[in-house]
Amino acid sequence: MNDDGLRGKVFLATGSGRGIGAALARTAAAEGARVVVHGKRDEKAVDRLAAELGRRSAEVLPVHADVTDAEQARDLVGQVIARWGRLDVLVNTVGCFSWKSLVDVDPAEWRRIMASNLDSVFHMCRLVVPHMREKRFGRIVNFASVGAATQCEPQLGVFSAAKAGVIALSRALALEEARFGITVNVVSPGLIRDDDEPGGANGADALLAQRVPVGHTGTVQDVVRTVFFFASPAAEFLTGQVIEVAGGART
Repeated sequence: MNDDGLRGKVFLATGSGRGIGAALARTAAAEGARVVVHGKRDEKAVDRLAAELGRRSAEVLPVHADVTDAEQARDLVGQVIARWGRLDVLVNTVGCFSWKSLVDVDPAEWRRIMASNLDSVFHMCRLVVPHMREKRFGRIVNFASVGAATQCEPQLGVFSAAKAGVIALSRALALEEARFGITVNVVSPGLIRDDDEPGGANGADALLAQRVPVGHTGTVQDVVRTVFFFASPAAEFLTGQVIEVAGGART
């Protein structure tokens, strides 16, 4: 981040109690942002990270909410606005993965995958944009998946459909909100290793690396750097863009 790009701004990454979301929250706090730590399932992880950032003198708001639910998403945004009166940077990381043939996915699972990956983005963007319009400034970064909009593999059809929807939604929103000083971009991670997760670095890593042209899987920090580029002053003229953080891999 250049100069005071995030200092004093309000930063929210959904799903920031763990994994990439937690890394984003830590980086935002280090840059001087006011940070919302959000999670649904693991409330203890949310509270632990909020306490950790608080000990580093960051301004932090922990919130537990299911962003696939419209009312809970509304309550989340409402808490942020009540606390700080603005929300400057939104990163939508929430999304579950599915590896099943289409005929093996029942309607309930289809709805769950769509709700997690696409509905959550719809709810949060819809709720946050009016507040960003008021300030004539906003940065939205949505997470998709490498190759989601261009090609797909067997057993990834439902997941890829949801992520392709995220890309389409983001590009349309970018055009709609550009005149208000709001940019909307997409980060599409490929094979990313999270050493903090159980089994994050294991024997499978070498096998997966064979699919990546650069010869190794990515790291959480590779993704984090890309997100913060989109949030930085250096990217103020970029909107509606998709960056695949995948080492050249397409799927």
